[in-house]
Amino acid sequence: MPSFTLDELIDTISRILAGAGTSPDNAKLVATLLAEANSTGHDSHGLIRIPQYLDSVEKNDIVPNAEIETVQENPMTATLDGHWGFGQVTMTRAVDIGLDKAKKHGLSAVTVRNSNHIGRLGSYVDHIARQGMISFLFVNAVGIPAFRMAPWGGTEPRLATDPIAFGIPHSSGEPIVMDMTSTVVAEGKVRVKRNRNEPTPDGWLLDSDGKPTNDPHKLYGDPPGSILPLGGTAAGHKGYGLNVAIEILAGVLSGTGCIGKDQRNSNGVLLIIVDVAQFLPIEEFYKESDIFIAHVKSSPPAEGFREILLPGEIEARVKAQRDAEGIFIEDGTWDQILEWAQKLNVEL
Repeated sequence: MPSFTLDELIDTISRILAGAGTSPDNAKLVATLLAEANSTGHDSHGLIRIPQYLDSVEKNDIVPNAEIETVQENPMTATLDGHWGFGQVTMTRAVDIGLDKAKKHGLSAVTVRNSNHIGRLGSYVDHIARQGMISFLFVNAVGIPAFRMAPWGGTEPRLATDPIAFGIPHSSGEPIVMDMTSTVVAEGKVRVKRNRNEPTPDGWLLDSDGKPTNDPHKLYGDPPGSILPLGGTAAGHKGYGLNVAIEILAGVLSGTGCIGKDQRNSNGVLLIIVDVAQFLPIEEFYKESDIFIAHVKSSPPAEGFREILLPGEIEARVKAQRDAEGIFIEDGTWDQILEWAQKLNVEL
């Protein structure tokens, strides 16, 4: 099982993407965001995505160096068309535009269409929060090869694992970041379990007959299984309702459309940014936030817990640990990378 430093992982991914015809700048940007996902413990959105992306490039579903177009724009909003380029490249442009507009006007909203998989949502809202801004990010998926979640009360999957994220500045400098799917777990985490030949925990998956299973391969079978909605069997209507809202906010509003459309695999995006300083002084925001956070953290830990953590604190600690010890990649994923490197004549 190979292990990398963050810089080694960025270099490895950059060279593979460049070997597939991606410009050095785009390759480095995508590589940096994928490696950052691995470094924070979100292996489901890191190097494991490279075979998926390269397969999409080979099928012309990803245009490595596509030009990003601003379809329409006003002082506070913009709609971007990624023209099927790498999602990380298009989304980074959307963040830059949204930050600029929010700094000028206090609020901004940017939508994205025709963009491939944008990667880990937490990376974008974390970056925005470090600029003293609050952000909300809604993302849907269109054209995916298989549906992943059955609607509440249904037996066959019809929906994707649509995610939502928010980032909030914190006085420590480490933002409060929540990045979650409307299912109990992201599909990529099932993919990691499959590649590691590990069973999934109880309450993640149903097989094609709608029965609970711990076999990650069942999700990718023919017919496929499904991932339970957020809330599981008892309160899955909540995750289902959230999923419907995300589909409309990110899919319809962006012009991407909703799941079920016959088109390339893409993400529709709605990004909303709020400049804290244009509502109240950032020092006052931090002061009141810290009072609230201290109140929450004063709760005695339950059995099996050592302390109360804020959203985002686990990722910060994992990153510190992996910066010190290295970032490991499971053999199954690394073998897939080696196959693509040989195919592209890239020396690793």
